[in-house]
Amino acid sequence: MAKIEVVLFDLGNVLVDLGTQEDFAKVFQVEAGSESELWEMWLKSPSVKAFDSGQISLPVFVERLLKETRSKVDPHYFNENFINWPKGLFQGTVELVRSIPPHYHRAVLSNTNDAHWGRLMDEMGLSGCFHSYFASHQVGAVKPDLPVFDYVINELGVEPEQILFLDDNLVNVAAALEKGMLAEQVKGIACAQEILYTYGVIK
Repeated sequence: MAKIEVVLFDLGNVLVDLGTQEDFAKVFQVEAGSESELWEMWLKSPSVKAFDSGQISLPVFVERLLKETRSKVDPHYFNENFINWPKGLFQGTVELVRSIPPHYHRAVLSNTNDAHWGRLMDEMGLSGCFHSYFASHQVGAVKPDLPVFDYVINELGVEPEQILFLDDNLVNVAAALEKGMLAEQVKGIACAQEILYTYGVIK
């Protein structure tokens, strides 16, 4: 197995608390089905993809998504709930990231947007914790589309098998594996810590 050079983190549900399935359903005013069903709906939404790839503004996104889902929710209510969807870092996030030895390149690959990025970096303090940041709305591509993985691999300048990618969604993990990365499904800090220990990144 190639030596790991890069530890690449997703943010939501890995390092950042997005709440429960019920919270997700409340934000988007949908039935609280299974977690996988809710995320499949989210990842397949044309409105979400356009917003997370930086193609449309927040007001346009809100208008399109509510029309797409035939939602009767008040746009101002939705807007406020959406902006506040990321609740904060999981306890121990910064400590875990800083426990990764300095010879590893620490990076982020996250489907995110203008409404959340400032909160994640500044309010939650993730700015400065990583060497590289790949935010979908800045890159112009989203997971699980393969071009975003090609972009990240090219920018990092390492072989795919030298990257360990941690993401909460299996569809994103599958895409990373298809591109030759090491990839694991991770939910929360304890799970991330266990995976990093298993791969010998932390002792």
